[in-house]
Amino acid sequence: MDDHVSQLHIDAVVVDAHSDVFNDVAYRRRAGETNVLRRLHVPAWRAGGVDVVVTTLYVEGEYKPDRGLSRAMTLLGAALNDIDETYEIAVCRTRSEIDAAVAAGQIAFILAIEGGECVQDGLESLRVFYQLGVRLLGLTWNQRNMLADGVGEERSGGGLTELGREMVREANRLGILLDVSHLSVKSFWDLLETSDAPVIASHSNAKRLCGHRRNLDDDQIRALIETGGVVGINGVAAFLDDDPAKASLGRALDHIDYIAEIVGPEHVALGPDFVDFLGAHGFGSSAASSSDERHVPAGFGTIRDMPNVTAGLLERGYAENEIRGILGENFLRVLTRVTG
Repeated sequence: MDDHVSQLHIDAVVVDAHSDVFNDVAYRRRAGETNVLRRLHVPAWRAGGVDVVVTTLYVEGEYKPDRGLSRAMTLLGAALNDIDETYEIAVCRTRSEIDAAVAAGQIAFILAIEGGECVQDGLESLRVFYQLGVRLLGLTWNQRNMLADGVGEERSGGGLTELGREMVREANRLGILLDVSHLSVKSFWDLLETSDAPVIASHSNAKRLCGHRRNLDDDQIRALIETGGVVGINGVAAFLDDDPAKASLGRALDHIDYIAEIVGPEHVALGPDFVDFLGAHGFGSSAASSSDERHVPAGFGTIRDMPNVTAGLLERGYAENEIRGILGENFLRVLTRVTG
């Protein structure tokens, strides 16, 4: 990689808008390991030039629906204990805290919920998670819960419940950014109808290029952008190409090109959903059910590959300010507007 690419990537604020790293931390700490983030993840983020990571509380299937809250507390508690051992990381609640952490050479963590099982008992639960630092909320993973139908329930035609609509309004009131990446189509439109704040898709691609159920069609992309939101490009092979074995960095760049063409590059971000580190726990990609779907896209398979995106965007003729936006500034603009 030439010096120009390296310097541009270093100077940019690079955001990974979706990481399940807390699951890895919890599994390893339960097995007796310590300093998980410092030993295994900080070096990878440094190699990838990553400055900000959206870290999710993703409750695995065996804990749903009745143990969602307790599992989320376990994940967060394990992560906070590990962060106490890792001076390179700072949990941030506001844009000013993010900027201060990055300026100090730390990696800024933004806490998120992926799947609302841990808050579906009522609005008070969301308030507590807000006090703990959560600033992003995805109402579902793929399943149905008491808030909404996930994309895995598509045939039902179901959308947000009344509690789900109340949760959206409460997130707006508190200043929590809403994420549509796992919602059913009906839930997607219900959420956009209910929310009066910008909405994002943290890790979804363009359905026109790959028909996976988790990707967004053109109408969804345009409607989401009309709220002021962004679409974070996902690096999972099954979301990049209908033949996952053909997924590559180039295909990820194709998705960036396509979304930039229809709504502008200022509405594209990166949420690669890299889960290579979870293989040791028997926890693969959320999209993976076959060996082809578990294919690692060449040049875009781990967080260490993030500089390849910068190089690829330059090769495709993007201006430097557009590249800085896609790498992180676009996401931070939306986050700041919603959360402060």
